[in-house]
Amino acid sequence: MNTTLNNDLRVYQVITSAGKQFFCNIEQLNYVIGSECKKGEFKIYHFWNNKPQRLTKKTLKEMFEGSQLQQEFNY
Repeated sequence: MNTTLNNDLRVYQVITSAGKQFFCNIEQLNYVIGSECKKGEFKIYHFWNNKPQRLTKKTLKEMFEGSQLQQEFNY
């Protein structure tokens, strides 16, 4: 799977339970999780000050609302 990252936007890292890693922007997050991850078997990190931080449900919901996008998966 190929995604094109926009470096002006926040970058997300999705790690599956099998150890696969995916990097994407918030626009591709629904697609990456829907096509590559099993329900409940993944973790999402975002980078803040060049350090990965695990996202909480609340923070992820706020980021989708701020981007005016619909979250299509359960986290």
